[in-house]
Amino acid sequence: MTDTPLKYPVRHRLEAFAAHLMFGLLRLLPTRTASNFGGWLGRKVGPRTRADGIARRNMAAALPEAGAAQRDTWLTEAWDNFGRTMVEYALLQRLDRERRVDVEGFERLAAIPASQPVILFCAHLANWEVIPLALTGRTKPLTIVYRAANNPLVDQMIAEARAPYTADMLAKGVAGARRIVRALMDAAHVIMVVDQKLNTGLAVPFFGRAAYTSPAVVSLAMRYGCPVFPVRTERMPEGRYLVSVEEPFAFAPGPPGDESALRAGLTKVNERLEQWIRRKPGQWLWMHRRWPD
Repeated sequence: MTDTPLKYPVRHRLEAFAAHLMFGLLRLLPTRTASNFGGWLGRKVGPRTRADGIARRNMAAALPEAGAAQRDTWLTEAWDNFGRTMVEYALLQRLDRERRVDVEGFERLAAIPASQPVILFCAHLANWEVIPLALTGRTKPLTIVYRAANNPLVDQMIAEARAPYTADMLAKGVAGARRIVRALMDAAHVIMVVDQKLNTGLAVPFFGRAAYTSPAVVSLAMRYGCPVFPVRTERMPEGRYLVSVEEPFAFAPGPPGDESALRAGLTKVNERLEQWIRRKPGQWLWMHRRWPD
């Protein structure tokens, strides 16, 4: 840790101690055993939380054509995936070392001139944290835009787990926005997770319901002439993962604040997210409040 722990509240220090202890214990286990433990924990604990009700309502509204039994199966899979992903923060370097992550389509990124900034977007599908390590050594290291954890000590732990596979990590917010612009001006490859709940932004359809969506991906691409690459993750059998870099979107430059162009671009992004989620409903994070209540 880079900061002095004693300057933080006792609660934060206790949470960080517990997280350090858990990471240490998980690293004593074989990779698949640790991941299986996370899946079991997710299946056992998740359905007993308030988030389960949120997930059930989200899934019923987004996928009404599926029967209740099918949605129950998907939700169990989603809790399993969430538990595995949380545990796998402790194992990222091992996932790389054991070559458990396959990647397809990285040639599309590798073909981009070094002077060209690039934006990538992904979703909370499968283990989204494997994307940077999948692309390490194949393209430019990624600059990650992320939401900082509420506990800064735990946030430092997560940053340390990601650090070997990233060029930089930019927390969302005003300061982070300035650094994103600077990174793009320096021709960085910047990746954003774009399926999270927001209280501001543009209301854009997502599974047929309006959802506030950040315009950043499209507005920055229009401003700086960036190709925008969708990047999908899947959890595969035998403890493996697949990262797919898809054909890029191109958003034509336009006047700043052109809401019709932004809305059209964001609709295209949300439609791609829907396609991914419908493909693997049990691997998406249904538990957050993506839509307004």
